[in-house]
Amino acid sequence: MQVIEFLVKQLRDSASYNAAVQHSPAAILWTDEAKQWQSAMPVIKQFLPELVELGRYNPSERTGPAIWLKCAIAGVLEDIVIPSGLTPIVYLPGVSRKDLRAIEICPEHLKPLAELQYRGSWWAYNTAGRDWSVSSFLTNANVGLELEVAKDQATQEAMLTVLSELLEAQVDSLKGKRLEAADFLALVMADPIKDVLAWLNDPVEKQRQLSATQWPVFTALCQQQFGFTPSDHQLPQALQNLCDSQGPWQAVWQRFYDTAHNLPKLVTRLVGLQPMDLAAPVEHFVSVNKTEEQELETALALLSGQMPEAVRSAIAKLYQQHQARLGWVWTRLGLSPWVQVLAKLQQVAELTKVELSGFSPETMAEHYAQTYWQADAAAIAAMQQAKEPQQQEIVAHVLAVIYTPWLEAVAHNFQQLVQSKGYPGQQGVQEAVAHYQVKSQVVFFVDGLRFDTGQRLKTLLAERGVSIELKTSWAALPSLTATAKAAVTPVAALLTGKQDNNSFIPSLADKDVDFSSYHFKKTLQQQGWQYLDGLETGDPDGLAWLQLGDIDSLGHEMQRKLPLHIEPVLQEICGRVQGLLDAGWQHIRIVTDHGWLWSPTKLPADNIPDHMVKKRLARCAILKDNVDVQYYKAQWHWNPNVTLVMARGINEFVAGDYYNHGGLTLQECLTPVLEITK
Repeated sequence: MQVIEFLVKQLRDSASYNAAVQHSPAAILWTDEAKQWQSAMPVIKQFLPELVELGRYNPSERTGPAIWLKCAIAGVLEDIVIPSGLTPIVYLPGVSRKDLRAIEICPEHLKPLAELQYRGSWWAYNTAGRDWSVSSFLTNANVGLELEVAKDQATQEAMLTVLSELLEAQVDSLKGKRLEAADFLALVMADPIKDVLAWLNDPVEKQRQLSATQWPVFTALCQQQFGFTPSDHQLPQALQNLCDSQGPWQAVWQRFYDTAHNLPKLVTRLVGLQPMDLAAPVEHFVSVNKTEEQELETALALLSGQMPEAVRSAIAKLYQQHQARLGWVWTRLGLSPWVQVLAKLQQVAELTKVELSGFSPETMAEHYAQTYWQADAAAIAAMQQAKEPQQQEIVAHVLAVIYTPWLEAVAHNFQQLVQSKGYPGQQGVQEAVAHYQVKSQVVFFVDGLRFDTGQRLKTLLAERGVSIELKTSWAALPSLTATAKAAVTPVAALLTGKQDNNSFIPSLADKDVDFSSYHFKKTLQQQGWQYLDGLETGDPDGLAWLQLGDIDSLGHEMQRKLPLHIEPVLQEICGRVQGLLDAGWQHIRIVTDHGWLWSPTKLPADNIPDHMVKKRLARCAILKDNVDVQYYKAQWHWNPNVTLVMARGINEFVAGDYYNHGGLTLQECLTPVLEITK
């Protein structure tokens, strides 16, 4: 563990609170009257994207006056956005806790922040509010690193001089000895490659950090080991040497490859460099990467309107040509969006070569759950990479050739199997409502968690160390929230459907009233279940229902741009799951009502005459009595006497959408169930 990692943990942990009796803190206040930590803020900010600093207005460095900080915390600024799920940290150099405590004598420039002491939390050394000095942070035995640091002036000064390097040091390397001035200074000179990269990144700042005695040492080191003198005159040649990576510069490049995300100014300096000879490693030049990105964009734009097999062949050739760039440092830095799009398009192209089918709806679903969901996931991921409108158009046009026809064919195959074999969701108990625990279980409902997004959620939860198993279930028909959400609730057995229903909403069998939100909560309580609202964690020895993450509403609102908005929802769900586990819940079952169709082009029209139906929605309708139509018909989940008409393929009765649901496709009907065990 690095020292900075421990610091980050301590800072973020200071936002801990008891959700049962407290609100989450609006901010974490970090006072530093002696300004000991200020020199290391550039490093600290790289690890804490939620940190803002009091000072002169400079939004690019997340620094500004008090009123600007207040607005940043409130999330109303365009020039800075605090990442979702993180508590803002407000670093206050030259400010003590008492400056904010006494509001009547609080300096004018600090008054906008004074009220945060009541809505926020402090990162302080003790309950008396003493600032964390660097020394106390390193040596404190209770919540610090418990290091042994000499107290003489030379050691204390050296410690602050090399604070940035100290924060990036491994904790284990500092333990087991008494740290003195020489030990701290060795952090600067003990790693010459790191020092060279730091100078290439910001020559002025690096020289400022080095003392009058250290600079000559560094200069000699550069001359002896790397063949250059650190000066403005020789900076261009040193940058060229880095990219050419010959001799000792090979190790410098490897370190740059590993740490480039912390060297943004150096990356900018490399933009204009070109390979000087044919033997130069072209992957080291960002200019080469830029040229290849432009060529790839042009090649993908030319695929619009071509035949599917021609597009698949072209994508395969382009992928073979550009695949190596996925491992280039520029891709890791986000400078190669097109090659990342291409990787997803290649996956879509490969998986959609086969028109998925099977001997029955169940076997088709099994193939989909094992492999072919990845075609949907890759199509969504390709659009996620396309941030700009022009990029979105190019990606959409390619997907329209290789993905949308496959989606249509798979839909028809599934509908034909259901027509001949029956819909699996009408048979037996579905996984979403099977085998509830006796106690300590939360049923966590997410609206519109399609199977592929469920797989993505599983991956995100697994990355947090959560024990998780993904199973499959079938949505109630039609695959609409009004019908299908009720079917995955713990009170589904108490519901029925009225013969004259035209809203797809079931009713309580014993009361003959629509199953509204009010009646749902009341019935849950009568059955011994808790309804968790907001950030409530409830009684972990009982049973509870919780709902969060409305992907469905996002889909209807954002339509083709939905892929750009899925990831934040899944991250929010992960945070809520972690909070429930931390609160003591032993089992969490994540369920959903339905999936959805998403197409890069508008779903085609499939009109049905109004006089044949009682109610018509985009993907389904309720058929009038004694009327027959040449569409696939199904029974309403809550009353088999109510006949549904399902739109053919991926068509819509009410056209014009890129996103919708309610029909009969694997994407709409095969849903994930995620079982989480503490």
